[in-house]
This record gives sequence, structure tokens and C-alpha cells, in this order.
Amino acid sequence: MAEQYLTEFPGCSGRIAAGTTAVDYAYVPFDARHGHRPAGSHVRQWIPAGTAAPAPGIPQPVPDAILALAGPAPRELPTEQVARLVRDVDRGRYAALRHLPPELAGAVVTPRRVVLFRGVCSADQLFFRVAGGWTRWSGDPRDLLDGPPEFDRETLWRACRGEDVFVFPGLSLLLPGRLAVADGRTARTETYDTITALPLPRRTPLRRYADLAYELLGEETRRYASAGRIGVLLSGGVDSATVLAALADQGADVTAYHMHSADPLADESPRAREVCRALSVPLVVVEPPGEDESYFPRAHDFPLPFNHVWFRRLDLTARRIAEDGVRTLLTGLDGDVVFGPLRYGLYDIAAADVPWRERWAMANGLLSSRWELSRIVRSIRPGYSLYEDPEASAETERASDFLVPVPGAGPERYELDSAAQEHTLNLTVWRPHGIHCAKPWGGRGLRRLAARLPHAYRVIPYAGRTIDKPVLRLAAARRNIPSRVWRHYGRDWLGSPDETWCLRHPEAVADVLGGPGTRLAALGVVDPHRLAAVLADPRALRRNAENLLCTAMVELFLRDLAVKSATVPRT
Repeated sequence: MAEQYLTEFPGCSGRIAAGTTAVDYAYVPFDARHGHRPAGSHVRQWIPAGTAAPAPGIPQPVPDAILALAGPAPRELPTEQVARLVRDVDRGRYAALRHLPPELAGAVVTPRRVVLFRGVCSADQLFFRVAGGWTRWSGDPRDLLDGPPEFDRETLWRACRGEDVFVFPGLSLLLPGRLAVADGRTARTETYDTITALPLPRRTPLRRYADLAYELLGEETRRYASAGRIGVLLSGGVDSATVLAALADQGADVTAYHMHSADPLADESPRAREVCRALSVPLVVVEPPGEDESYFPRAHDFPLPFNHVWFRRLDLTARRIAEDGVRTLLTGLDGDVVFGPLRYGLYDIAAADVPWRERWAMANGLLSSRWELSRIVRSIRPGYSLYEDPEASAETERASDFLVPVPGAGPERYELDSAAQEHTLNLTVWRPHGIHCAKPWGGRGLRRLAARLPHAYRVIPYAGRTIDKPVLRLAAARRNIPSRVWRHYGRDWLGSPDETWCLRHPEAVADVLGGPGTRLAALGVVDPHRLAAVLADPRALRRNAENLLCTAMVELFLRDLAVKSATVPRT
């Protein structure tokens, strides 16, 4: 039976001197964590905001050794298991960490070393710095700063363009399945866990992949289905709808939450309502901010730039979810990453381990797709992807006419394993309200299935369309999900409300980005003259709207950091 995840640790932090055995260990509520950082060696285990120390908590049975965690933990961690884990890790047997749930990250602290780790499915990032005899780490990178950092201009420029990049210089972070062994002077990283492809017969058909995907999704959601009242963040898409269906199949006490858009061009609520009616699940529609309200938060606490346009909507949604007493929220996140197109072309069809009949149909479909024949012919080469074609990328790139150009900058770069946007949401929206946000599509079993999935099954060209995530769509089609949802092609114009708001409130954008104290202008990222020209031209304003809002959020991050990076009094 799957473990029941009923305990959630929102993170941990620490500062350890090499060779010390005198370590101050304590639980601290998430909302009070910044006031509990003593000058000496210490470990702080964060617990949900507004709570006292959990019972039974994390056992610490090994003298002079500490285990700290970040993420959803099983209902109970047996003392014997923790003791065996800590002793194995102290002896260098790091494979023992694989016995922990892959959603967990954390630290094992012993007099000989500090071992930081991040599970292959963990959404919790650990940042660390090793220097001067000290090993320091935290789930919040600001804890590791000794003063205002000197940012790389190109990195900030990319963040303003909506690229999900890690901006802090001099800090290290852990990739999923990796660990870092530190002794206060040096640190080395290595892999302790990997995703291995699920063994399946040759030429497994698409329909079988779809059935397996739903079975594995059921296993991932089952651990939450009996954990009391839970929520699902429901869009109008197939990813979150299928998560909701899996929970409904298991009789979970689940409520769907949908972020409504008043703009009819971006309104997905009809599909969300249809899904909930079909599944007999209650739906809560969260209304957007009022037309005259700012897109920018009145109060902010950003560990990283949240360079996205949905912060206010997500914050309002989190408040409503918390008011309803829901503490676990499931989303459709990772459906795109795990089952969406990574690369695609004629080579991927020709070399695909799929039935011959399907291969022939996909090749014919590609010839009738939106891609030009010249690009299709180029894609016969191994390593070439139609999704990475420079011409195609240029066609979809969002405008940033108000930024100072960076000569020689390469194409858009997304550091998926950094996940700065997701990490910021965890620390600034979900966890301050005591909400654990889970991504069942990113579970180990589903990632193993995706590792076996041929590239040709990640997108299928048909009748002039390119149908993305066909595995998820077929899985939804075989369940009680309305065809209007899984057949939905393309995207709604989700950027329309943001463009309209910028057109109506250019002065609000100017207040954030055009003032004399604007940090991005001082750093040479925003060009004040270009900005003024864009704000004065409605066509340019609409074209640049999304990146204007992303840039404003980066500016607010820099302002907040200027305050937060001041030296914190040691207790």
C-alpha cells in the first residue's frame, strides 16, 4: 500500500562549522524562520506556518547527528529507519538515501560531514555555500547572503524576458537525484538516484502507454486521497482534469479551485465547470483582481524573481483555499514536462519504437503539419528538433523592446531543474498559508514511464494540427472527462487580460519601472528611453505586455532583496 503523506516540512536551513559536535537544533514555524538564526552551528527544521513542533516529529536517535527534511514525509518515520539511514550516510553509503520518498530533500549532519540531498521528484530546492570552515544551506537563498549580491546583467535580462533562470551568483543548488558532501572547506556533488525507464515490450502502442499513465497516476494520487479534504487547482486543460478524475475515482474528499478570467478570450471556466459536473466534484471559482487593482502585490517576500504574470491571481486563490481549511493542493504541473514534446522531427518518427502502422500515419501527418517542408527535411538528421529551430523560436518570442540589448546573447534558456518560479510560489504563496502543493504527474512511476516513451509519442501531427501530450489526452478520453477538454486544441489567449491591463494602466507600469530609483535601470537592464516609447505606443505596449509585467516583478524582487540582504541580527 502507498505511504500516506500526512506530514509536510516546508524546508530546513543550517550553518555548521567543520568538525563540530555542538549543534543547536530546533523546530521553527515557517513564518518565524528568519528570526531564529544563531551565530554558532545550528540546524533549523521548518514546520508549517503558525504551528508548534509536530508530533512525533523527526526522530534523532544517533548522538551528534541530525536529519532535517524538506517536503512531504510519511505519516511516521520509524526511529530504526532514521538511525540506519544516518549511520549509512555518515559512512559514505549514500545509496541509502534512495529509501526515502523521492519527493523529499534535506540534510544529514554529522561531525564528519554535511550531506545535502534532493530526491528525484522533489520540488524543494536546497541552496548552499561552503567557505571558511563553514557549510551553510537553506531552502531560501537569501539566508546565505552576506550582503547585496552583484548580479550578472545578462541573467537579470533573461529573467525580465520570462526565462526561468537562477539569478544568484556564488550560490550552488542541487539538481534532482543529486547530493552534495561538504566539510566546511570543500564540497563535491554526485548522483545518488536516477530515473530508469520502465521495462515495456518493443513497439508498445500508444493506447497501452495511456492506460499505464492513468494507472500510475492513480498510485500517485492514492497517497493523498485518504488524507482528508484536499484541493485540485483546475484549469481548463487535460493535465489537471485527469488528476481530478483520478482522485474522484478513489472517492477522495476533493474540491476543485479554478482561477477565473473576466476576459472572454482567456476564460477557461466553461471547460472547468463541465469537468466538475461530469465528475460530481464541487467547484470554487476564484474571481480575478478588480480591473483597477494592481497586478503587483501590495506586500511581497520574494526569495527569487517570480517573473510571471499570475502572482496576484495565485495569491488570491491560496487565500481562498486556506479559508476553506484545505492544506493539500494537487495540480496538473509537470504534465507538460513529463509527457510533452522534448524534441521532434522525421528522425524521431523513423527511429521510434512504435508499431509500423502508427509510424506511417505520423509521417503522413507531419507532411500536412504547420511546419514548412524545408524544416521537415532538415529534421531527418539525428539531434535536430523542429521545436528548437531558430526560425520557429523567433516567431514565438515575446517582445522586450524596452530592455537594453545584450549583444551575442543566445536563444531563450530555461533551467528546468532550477524552477525559480515554482520555488518562489512555494515560499511566498503556498507555504505561508500552510498549503502543500503536490504534482502527481511528476511522480517516480510516471517519470519512469516517460523515460521509456518514444519522442514520437510526445506529439502527433494530424490533419494539419500538432497534438501535444497524446498519452495524457488518450488517458483522459478513456475516463469520464468531457471530450471538449481532451480534444481542446491550442491555447486560449491567456495573455489577453495582461495586455488589456497594461493598455489601461501604463502609469502603473511606469511607477514600477520608470522611476528614478529603478534598480533595473541602474543595472543597465531597462532602458528608460525605450521604456517611455513603448508605454506611449498602444501597439508596442500590447506586444511587450507580458515581459513588462515580468520585468516589474523582477524589479520588486530586487527592491525586496535590498532590504532582506541587510545583516540579520544573530541571537
